Amino acid sequence: MSDDSDQSGDTSTAGRSVLDLAADWYQVPVLALLMAFMLWVRAQSWQQFVRNGQVFFSGNDPWYHYRSTMYVVRNWPATMPFEPWTLFPYGTTVGQFGTLFDQLMATAALLIGLGSPSEQTVAMTVLFTPVVVSALVVLPTYYLAKRLAGRSAGVLAAAVLAVLPGMFLQRGLVGAADHNIAEPLFQAAAVLGLLVALHVAERDRPVWEQVRAREWGALKPVLGWSALAGIATALYMWVWNPGVLLVGIVGVFFLLKLASVHYNGRSPDHLAFVGATSMSVTAVLMLVPFGEVGFGVTSYSLLQPVAALGVAAACVFLAWLARTFEARDLDRSLYPLTVLGATVVGAGVVSVVLPDVFSMIASNFMRFVGFDANAAQRTIGEAQPWLGSLSNYGGSRFALFFSSYGLAFFAMLAALAWLLWRPFYDSDSDRERWFAVVAFVVTTVVIAVPGLLPTVAGNVGLPPTLTGLVLVGGLLFASLVLGDHAAEKSLVVVWTLFLIAAAFTQVRFNYYLAVPVAVLSGYAGASVLHSEYVDLGSARDALRDVEATQVVAVVAVLLLLVAPLTMSVTLSTPQGQLQTSTASQVGASESPGSVLAWNPMLQWMQNNTPEEGNLGGAGNADELDYYGTYQQTGDYDYPDGSYGVMSWWDYGHWITVLGERIPNANPFQGGAAHAANYLLAQNETTANQILDSRGDASERTRYVAVDWQMASVTSKFSAPTVFAENVSAYDFYHPLYQGNRTAGYSVRTYAHTQNYYDSMMVRLFRYQGSSMSPSGYVLDWDSTAGDAGQLYVADSSTQVVKRFNSTEEAREYVANDSTSQLGGIGRYPSEYVPALEHYRLVGLSDQAISYQQRLSGSYFEELPYWAKLYERVPGATVQGTGPANTTVTASVTMEATQVGQNFTYTQRAQTGPDGEFTMTLPYSTAEYDEYGPENGYTNVSVRAEGPYQFSAVEGSGMNNQTYWTDTANVSEGKVNGATDTTVQVSLEQLTLQPQADSGNTTASLSEPSAVTTATTAASSEQAG
Repeated sequence: MSDDSDQSGDTSTAGRSVLDLAADWYQVPVLALLMAFMLWVRAQSWQQFVRNGQVFFSGNDPWYHYRSTMYVVRNWPATMPFEPWTLFPYGTTVGQFGTLFDQLMATAALLIGLGSPSEQTVAMTVLFTPVVVSALVVLPTYYLAKRLAGRSAGVLAAAVLAVLPGMFLQRGLVGAADHNIAEPLFQAAAVLGLLVALHVAERDRPVWEQVRAREWGALKPVLGWSALAGIATALYMWVWNPGVLLVGIVGVFFLLKLASVHYNGRSPDHLAFVGATSMSVTAVLMLVPFGEVGFGVTSYSLLQPVAALGVAAACVFLAWLARTFEARDLDRSLYPLTVLGATVVGAGVVSVVLPDVFSMIASNFMRFVGFDANAAQRTIGEAQPWLGSLSNYGGSRFALFFSSYGLAFFAMLAALAWLLWRPFYDSDSDRERWFAVVAFVVTTVVIAVPGLLPTVAGNVGLPPTLTGLVLVGGLLFASLVLGDHAAEKSLVVVWTLFLIAAAFTQVRFNYYLAVPVAVLSGYAGASVLHSEYVDLGSARDALRDVEATQVVAVVAVLLLLVAPLTMSVTLSTPQGQLQTSTASQVGASESPGSVLAWNPMLQWMQNNTPEEGNLGGAGNADELDYYGTYQQTGDYDYPDGSYGVMSWWDYGHWITVLGERIPNANPFQGGAAHAANYLLAQNETTANQILDSRGDASERTRYVAVDWQMASVTSKFSAPTVFAENVSAYDFYHPLYQGNRTAGYSVRTYAHTQNYYDSMMVRLFRYQGSSMSPSGYVLDWDSTAGDAGQLYVADSSTQVVKRFNSTEEAREYVANDSTSQLGGIGRYPSEYVPALEHYRLVGLSDQAISYQQRLSGSYFEELPYWAKLYERVPGATVQGTGPANTTVTASVTMEATQVGQNFTYTQRAQTGPDGEFTMTLPYSTAEYDEYGPENGYTNVSVRAEGPYQFSAVEGSGMNNQTYWTDTANVSEGKVNGATDTTVQVSLEQLTLQPQADSGNTTASLSEPSAVTTATTAASSEQAG
């Protein structure tokens, strides 16, 4: 490798040796190979995403990006102004979607499809976009590192980036078509543009007097590069509107650097030119996508242009302030303090004049770089704190960092420290050198002993997180002000510090951090190679004189930075061995995930439920064009016949794109609290009230989709508990640990409370809306732990699950053992769960839950298929008579025709003193073919195998019981609301007479099969 920052001045090949040509151009083939490798790693599993000609994507957001891209293809270059096909019954603006990222994908699809691409072409374009975009990130990464330490640093940085196996890789895999992977590309390009502009400014040193003298020729380079930096910053926010965070980072940089330059005895005019020009250009360009009069972060609002304009104005003000200090011959050491004071005063003014804006900025600042997350964020995998995943890495921080970055992460920290404190080494001030030593030691101790600062802060009553931010952040920023750093290196330091904080706050920002990790590790490696001890640059002039130390140094750098990322490594952690994965291994294992299991059900829904706008035959489907253009509003006025589909917000985009129906909640987290309250509702009446609380009488939710993950406490069940009102996860289940102090404890199972079984999503997924009784199962433990006794503990010798011959025996055991409960395991509740009257299973996925998933905490048994779709129906009203003051049971055997399996729906009612009873039954038994999507109803795939059996048992004891029975069919029209007539039932008594020859009994009022059916139904209901 050459240590040249660029190629030699002579670019001709005449008379030049092969060695000279290789030294000048080696980076080109190396970068090309690295990009080719990245493309292969990320695209190698693409066939997993194309199934029978249908293209799938991974996760949730890529599905909506596909929809948004399809809209742009049809309306190029316009993006969707409003979206009524989600967040029923309001609709929503799409915020971070429909941005430049989708426009670029649409443009590519239009070019590939010669102006008229098919949906397949668009889908394939979206499928491979993240692969291409992630490979392109190599280019700004190379040039960023090259600006710091030459081409060798750039090549090392590119090599590190190419083999990283962490979040950056995951966001760039085939199928992961999210704006996330475009963000680091455009942000790195913006930072690169600013570095070039700063370099030109420090080279040309423009001053205000040149503007007054109109010396535009001299100012052209710095103004031109600054404008390009501003354009790049705007393009970044065009890709991701919350990218206004970069404007904040740039603002902090200019605040610190302008103060530093004046403090160190120079005029900051040249830097103010860069800040004022670049941010002014950014502010103007952010008016192009402007769409909201307000200060929203996730929309194109006033926030982006005002923030950029604020930074530009601050640069001009600070330059003027420096000139004032100089004109009045004020002490330069007071300038940084004055800047700090002006910043505090400015923040105070904003907090008083615009309190809501200040609160929004402060909350989002902590959300991005506060090293912690609120409860709602913790339900989103990508928004959890990075250290929150320590348990997945054996509790080892080293394993966590190494698994994502290898040793490059630590090389970045070393390079960061070198850039930050190296200028103090040559300082003439002993006080400044001692400050650098103290800052380094304190920062190192806080990082190396993470529990120390929270303990100290807690003992003196200070908030640990805020104390750490103020202490460490203050020392680092003070180091940037007091040290005489080059502007380019200062910006890289500030940028990296913020991205480190962002990555620790939300794990997703590691796809940003990957770039500075690569850049600074490349800088560290190149600094070693070009140090006076190695002097690799001398090898260019005399290849035959290459010394052993130079060869060893090159090998050592590659082994430390690149090699650990190219092989799977076994790490020892406090919790055992951990095997890391390489980039190629991660890429080879990529697949669409659980959307494959939801797809059959959603396709069924699209084909077998009424179109939006045609429920009940309303005939308004043409008023809801799937790719129509709709004007922005806060509450969309849906046409009659429109309806919502309730599910957890994770699945909203799948319902929109694959089911072509309107979800109540979506991955924008719109409707999340509403969905949580419904799914956890403890009775059907409350659940229906929650659904009906939104929209007018014609805007109702008709379907509910659930899957096994929503009902599993080891999967997604706990997520709604974070959003729902006045509940916590421990209201629904308790982990039961088993073991002892010597061997340690582990979760043996989970004790489900009755609240779990009464919740709507469990009653739907587990029981198909049927009733359920307790059984003879008991959970037993030895003691409780936790502040509120929410953790159950059993010794390793304790039999946790006990089974009794009857429910009565089990109840007696529990009555005498305070550390036990009836039921609470598998499908068995502690108390009777009544049947649902207005919800019926109409379709489901044909993918069964695996045996391991069935045993994972919740033990799913009945109809164990991945996802199920329910219809909310008026239900058929049954009016009947039977014995007075007796329980009447209605039961019917239903077949899920998609999978060929049966289940029994059972409902109870109590007769009054006059023997009369009323029921509302959600399942029909006849006239299925008379209703379907064509006339506004559901073509149900779950159908009865016969009529309802109504039964009652009067009396107790085998010799004193009287059996009553009747049968009745319930038409589909009575259930779906097409007709409103009632079903009449009259239970008749069965007289059982002994047979003389065998002692058996026969029925006098019904056939023997009726006696058997009625008796079986009654006994099975009692046993659960």
